[in-house]
Amino acid sequence: MDKRLLTCAALCKGRRIADIGTDHGYLPCYMAAEGLCDSALACDTAPLPLESAKAHIAENHLENKVTAILSDGLDKVPREGLTDIVIAGMGGELISAILEKCGWLKSAEPPINLVLQPMTKWDTLRRWLYDNNFLVTEERACQSGRFVYSVMQAHYTGERPPYPCDLRYLYCGMVTADTDDGREYLLRQSKRLEAAAKGKEASGDSKTALDMRTLAGDLIHNS
Repeated sequence: MDKRLLTCAALCKGRRIADIGTDHGYLPCYMAAEGLCDSALACDTAPLPLESAKAHIAENHLENKVTAILSDGLDKVPREGLTDIVIAGMGGELISAILEKCGWLKSAEPPINLVLQPMTKWDTLRRWLYDNNFLVTEERACQSGRFVYSVMQAHYTGERPPYPCDLRYLYCGMVTADTDDGREYLLRQSKRLEAAAKGKEASGDSKTALDMRTLAGDLIHNS
C-alpha cells in the first residue's frame, strides 16, 4: 500500500471505518488485517471497482471484517458504530459535495473522525470545512511518487474554528515544515501561489497578487 493510504490509515482513530471511493479496497483490507480497526466498509459508487474490492477482500480472507457496499458517497453507509470516514483520492470539490449531502455528520455522537485527502481543489475543501464548522485537528503531507499530498483529519464541532480562513490556511492548511514531506508540500504550494499571483495581476487584482507573492516568499524562507 502506498504512503498516501498509509498516512490516511494513521489518522484513523476509531474501530469501524468507512472508506468512500474505495476502488480496490486496499485501505480497509490493510486496516482490518493489521488490527487497526475491528471492522470496515469498502464503499464505491461504481460496480466495477466494487467487484475489485470484493475480490481483494476474498483473497485476504477478510469477509468477516470488511464489507463491500455500493453507495453514492455516504448515501447507503450504515451509521451504527461508525467511528471514522475516509474520503481519499478525489477532488476537493467532490469531497465537499459528499460531506454536504451527509447532514447526519453534524448530529453524530461522538463526532465522526474524518480523514480527507484531496487530489485537487484543497482550498475548496478547506474553506467548506471552515464555513461548516468542521475543525481540522491535524494535517500531514506525504510524498508518493512525484506527487505530494495533504491528508486532513477533521470533525464537526458546531463552532467556527479558532484559526483564520486566510490565504495561508487555504493553501497550506495545518501542514508544517517539520518533515521532509511537509517542506516539499509548502515549497510546491509556494510555486502555485506564484502562478496564481500572475493570474491575479493580469486581471488587475494587484492587492491579492501581492498577498500571494508575500506568502510564497514566506513559505520558501521558512521551508
